[in-house]
Amino acid sequence: MDLTLLGALATGTAVFCLLVALFAPWLAVPARDDAVRAAGLTRERYVRLVSAERPAWERVLAPVAGWVGERVPALASQVSERDIVRAGLDPAALPPAEIYAAKLVLGVAVLAVGLALSAIVPFALLVALPVAFVGYIFPTEYLGWLGRRRQSQLRRELPDFLALVRPLAERHSLERAVSQVADAVHRASNGRNLLGEQVRGAVAAYGTGVDLYAALRDVAAASDLEELEELAGSLAQARHLGKGVGEVLAEHERGLRDGERNRLLGAASTVQPKLAAILAGVYLPEFVLLIVLPLFLSTLGRL
Repeated sequence: MDLTLLGALATGTAVFCLLVALFAPWLAVPARDDAVRAAGLTRERYVRLVSAERPAWERVLAPVAGWVGERVPALASQVSERDIVRAGLDPAALPPAEIYAAKLVLGVAVLAVGLALSAIVPFALLVALPVAFVGYIFPTEYLGWLGRRRQSQLRRELPDFLALVRPLAERHSLERAVSQVADAVHRASNGRNLLGEQVRGAVAAYGTGVDLYAALRDVAAASDLEELEELAGSLAQARHLGKGVGEVLAEHERGLRDGERNRLLGAASTVQPKLAAILAGVYLPEFVLLIVLPLFLSTLGRL
């Protein structure tokens, strides 16, 4: 057998055995007892059974996240809880330490694979270096993408939501109108309307004694949505000044639709330069190969 192939197999086997030795205690799923016997379990046994219900990726990241949180908390602090909240996730269920652990695991795993394959493919480690960097930054970039997508969805849904609330707010209280519209939108969209879901949470907080405008500002802060925060402030100010709620809602709806129209026009204005660049990238090489190069060669032949 070729010694290079044998060395690659030995390296891969050693890496696999090392990973199994490190993570086998956390990946092992203990035998489950019946629900009747669960009442007599000790706390440690119960915690172990509950931890086995978690996904495999979470059980892999948990020990790394614990090590990062205890030994190098400054690294875990590089991931902001605000980004996790903006992405629609719970920092208590997915803490920043686990996000940073995912960054480390992805980067190190890609490097290990590249090192194992370097015995077969000499340039595998060089290829693995940029791929490892991509794996390292992927979790935080994915969080940012989720946050931007949620923010864009909330911004698109807000004008239509205000258009539904405005006629009801002229006949009923604002709190009742917001609650009815949020419930109706949530049912009609089968829970896919993000703003309806967020406003329902704000209405639920209002039912526990929290000011509705403060609850709306909390929703705006969680999603970094300045338009909703300005709306909540304007509504609170209008109530103190005795200004009509319908007028405030109409002004903000009109401003939001104008802003959305301006964003669409701005996006449309960038289509023509992008299209020109694409066409140049597609046709310019063909023009050079089929026209310019033959003319150049024919000119050289006549010299």
